[in-house]
Amino acid sequence: MAEFIMLKNLAVLLLISFLGMQTAHAEEELPIYSGVGGNFSAVNQDGKTIEFNDFKGQPILLTFGYTNCADICPFTLGYLSRIYAGLTKDEQKKINVVFVTVDPEYDTPEHLKKFMAHFNSEFIGLSGTKPQIDNIVSLFQAKYKKLSAENMVPTKNIRQVTQKTLTDESNTQEDKSSLYSHTVTIYLIDKSGFTRSIEYTGTPQEEFVGKIRGLINE
Repeated sequence: MAEFIMLKNLAVLLLISFLGMQTAHAEEELPIYSGVGGNFSAVNQDGKTIEFNDFKGQPILLTFGYTNCADICPFTLGYLSRIYAGLTKDEQKKINVVFVTVDPEYDTPEHLKKFMAHFNSEFIGLSGTKPQIDNIVSLFQAKYKKLSAENMVPTKNIRQVTQKTLTDESNTQEDKSSLYSHTVTIYLIDKSGFTRSIEYTGTPQEEFVGKIRGLINE
């Protein structure tokens, strides 16, 4: 009788262990967000025309913003810098972090390159024509809106309140740049180009890094 009880308890423990493993596996497997994302063309911070499909084979972290954003964009890129730093050097080489501007008129490749370098020189900034940007925004079901003329502000004033002092020639000019409201989500895209997770800066670093590693190892 005692032997039977022991065997029964062992069977229960094995079942619990198996179910736990299955649950953990299910939690780690990310779904595919159908209809979110797709191929597009744009211009990178080096002035080179690229296709989104050029990034296939490596997971991508993609977000929208613009270089004259006073708070949200620097905060998001700072967060992504911390996520990136949480990966090993080898893992860092296996992903791409992409920042798509919603202000292509002001955000030339030159501006983007300087801006991205303040966070991580490995990050990729993308610009292009307004139709190109509108297409990318639409593909990812994102939104952006140029604010009214009353919100036009001197560029040099914005740059003084960003996360880091972004000193360049525009600090001495009175050129003006628009303000925008825009989607602030971070799209986690797999090696095949499918969106697998939509994150925010509130996602715990360890959790986000774990999802990235999962896609690297797929």
